[in-house]
Amino acid sequence: MFDTKDIKNNILEIGERLYKDGFARGISGNISFRQNGQIFITATCSCLGEMSEEKIIILDEEGNQILNQVQDDSCTNVKPSSESMMHVEIYKARPEINSIIHAHPPYCTALAVSGETNFPAILAEPVVMFGKSIPVVKYETPSTLELAKSVAKFFEGNDAVLMANHGATVCGHDLKETFYKLETLEFYSRVYLFSGLLGKRSVLPEEKIQELLKFRHREAGV
Repeated sequence: MFDTKDIKNNILEIGERLYKDGFARGISGNISFRQNGQIFITATCSCLGEMSEEKIIILDEEGNQILNQVQDDSCTNVKPSSESMMHVEIYKARPEINSIIHAHPPYCTALAVSGETNFPAILAEPVVMFGKSIPVVKYETPSTLELAKSVAKFFEGNDAVLMANHGATVCGHDLKETFYKLETLEFYSRVYLFSGLLGKRSVLPEEKIQELLKFRHREAGV
């Protein structure tokens, strides 16, 4: 159990890492953490690498803001991320997870604009961390309920999804685990793209994928 200050500090730390690693340029990306029916989420109109505690908003599990809006010099009315409903819908679909990161890592985003609808298992670790493959959610206008529900549906069977012509979203039990998943997704995306330059890719055999999925279920309970 974390107190409010610890949760906010953890979000700020992850935000700085996302920004420094180039996963969330400018004012893109959002982070959330859920505890005791409350969702702590980064504010809209914010650079994840330059946030303060005042730019972390607390919502209930329906997406309603619990605390009054505060004033900030760089954003007159500090409001929750414009993708708040996506976080809310994912949490509804996955009651066992407590953290979500949405960002735009360059290699992940390159795959997301490729027009593909699914990316296969070419490495063992992503299967254990995410599931059998990495799906791509069809494009919907950012910040809409249509996008939120479309993305959440894919999280019923996956811990990571790519969003067509947009970016990537991952979930986990805590913020660090979720960040490591995003790092792994970006590494997968980079290997996938580089292997394409060689003219072919070796996909894991189905029986080996099933072995990895059994390991995933045993270790993570999913």
